[in-house]
Amino acid sequence: MALFRPYERKESSAEGDQISALTPKGRQAEEKARKTAAAPAAPAATVVTEAEEPEKIRVPRKKDAPTPTRKQAQAARMDRLHPQLTPKEQKKADRIARQQAQADNWEKIETSPERVLLRNFVDSRWTAAEFMMPAMILVMAAVMATMSNAVLSSWIALTLWVLLLITIINVGFMWRGFKKLLAERIPGASTKGLLVYMFNRSLMLRRFRQPSPVIKRGEAF
Repeated sequence: MALFRPYERKESSAEGDQISALTPKGRQAEEKARKTAAAPAAPAATVVTEAEEPEKIRVPRKKDAPTPTRKQAQAARMDRLHPQLTPKEQKKADRIARQQAQADNWEKIETSPERVLLRNFVDSRWTAAEFMMPAMILVMAAVMATMSNAVLSSWIALTLWVLLLITIINVGFMWRGFKKLLAERIPGASTKGLLVYMFNRSLMLRRFRQPSPVIKRGEAF
């Protein structure tokens, strides 16, 4: 029995391309090839050297101490608000607090309307009391200079009582006039402590009075 090779039909490449183009799969391949050819070439990746952009190195930060707990944080906050002081520091803090309280209280008293009116009343006039301190210094110096003559020294020392009497009389008249003015300007105001305050301010020379005078002598207020 003779062997025969099957007949192999060779199709031309032109026919194959024509058949592939007619099939759906062939059309898709052709369109894909056409789109690929029409698409612009992708830009080349830009290479950045180390000189153009230096590398950023992040060094991890080490903790100096472990993270405090909630209880420790609250205790530290209370220490800041209410610090624990030594006995010496506590005494110093108490002394400063007392001084501040006294200064605030003194400022409140000095700025009261009654005292402001009294200061202006005293500062607006001449008084015999303000010359008493210089006169007392001169009298005491004269007494010491005349110690050898007892009679003369006694008479000179007597002038101190005369000056004191003149001062009391002068302050008495001033107090009487001030009470009338206070009743007119500030009705119902208390006069507690104002007489002593007037006497002390009258004794001081004008330039040494505190608070300093704000009006001139003879000026209306």
